[in-house]
Order: sequence, then structure tokens, then C-alpha cells
Amino acid sequence: MLKNSKNNLIMTKAVLFDFDETLQDRTKAFEKYAYAFLDEFLPDLSAEEREKRKKDMEDTGNGGYVNRVEWCTELVKMWGWKNAPDPTVLANHYDVNFGDYNVIFENSVPLLKELRARGYLTGVITNGPSILQNHKMDKSGLRPLCDIVVVSGDEGVHKPDPRLFEITAERLGVEPGECVYVGDHPINDIQGALSAGMRAIRMNFGWFKDKDLRPDVPVITDIIYVLKYV
Repeated sequence: MLKNSKNNLIMTKAVLFDFDETLQDRTKAFEKYAYAFLDEFLPDLSAEEREKRKKDMEDTGNGGYVNRVEWCTELVKMWGWKNAPDPTVLANHYDVNFGDYNVIFENSVPLLKELRARGYLTGVITNGPSILQNHKMDKSGLRPLCDIVVVSGDEGVHKPDPRLFEITAERLGVEPGECVYVGDHPINDIQGALSAGMRAIRMNFGWFKDKDLRPDVPVITDIIYVLKYV
């Protein structure tokens, strides 16, 4: 069970989650999307060139932490892509279609069902454009298992701004201190949640350096282990 900043046990009423690399395996989802993107826009690539360009997309995409128009502009230049669609068209393709390639972690659905069976409110707080993140949620099958989904693109404020976490708690009718937030990013997720007065659990797949780990925040490598701390 988690404690608050004064080391006191506190009742948990809501368990909230980041989406990408927390409930969704974004790495695998992006790989599926990249192949589909290349098959649609560059169907005549050899198998070897297809793999190379898929890796280019991964390497330059920075795990989604990049402006999509700038990313697509970089790809067009990198590939010397003649007669390429405008980068804004390519970026929109990503926003509209990425959700079709969701890969949800194996234990995401069982965890959400178990939390709800135990009486907890559940929800998602995610950064990104409205069309992209809402489409991901709709296609993931997780929305019916959530009492709330808050997308930064709908609110005009982004994690780690504590207001996004506070908005979520207010809409659920609970105090931030009664919420546990689970996410992978040390700043956007963990620092943001703590700044809002929530408790936090860190999903860690090794994407970030050890110096980003906090001794006061539990670290898990499988989403199901959330049950140990609520």
C-alpha cells in the first residue's frame, strides 16, 4: 500500500494510467504501423529496404516525443523521397490511423477488470492530439473499462502540468491524494502526478536512465504488479 508525503497510509479511491508504454505496448504498435505506412506509400521497396526504412522511422520518431510534421519532413529529406505527399498529409495519416495498430499489454485488461471489481475508479490521462489518442482508446477496447479518459489535446494543457491530473480527480469526484497514477515517463507521468498530490507507480522498461528513478516511487515491469500497491 502506498503512503502520502507524510508517510501516512491513505485510502485509494482511483487508479489512473498513462496509455502509451503503460497500458499499450507502443513499441510493437509502432512497428505494425510503420510497416503499414511503408506498404501504403512506398509499396515497391525491397524487403531489405523496407526494414531499413522502418528502422529510420523508429530512430527518428523518438518514441512519439516529436512534432509529427517535423518528423515526417525529416523522413522525406532522409529518404530523398521524390513526389512525396506533403509532410502534413503524412502526419495526419499517423494521427488518424495509428490507433488501428494497437498492441495492448497482456495484463492491461485483467488488471482494469480486477481494479473495478475491487471498487476502484479507473481512468487514463494521456498526452497527445485529440484525434490520435481518442482513436487509440476507442480501438484498444479499454474505454469501457475506464470511468474517465482525459486527453491533453482536449484540455489545452499537457503532462507534466499538474492541472491535467487535478482536472481528472475533480471530474471523478475524488481528491488527488486519493489517486494512484501509473506511468512510464519520469517527468510527464511521475513528476506530474506527484506535483498534483497524487501517489505514483513507475512502469520501467529501461527507456530512461537510472538517475530518473525515485526511491519514493515503486517501480514495476509488468502492469499487473499495480495490485501490490493499492
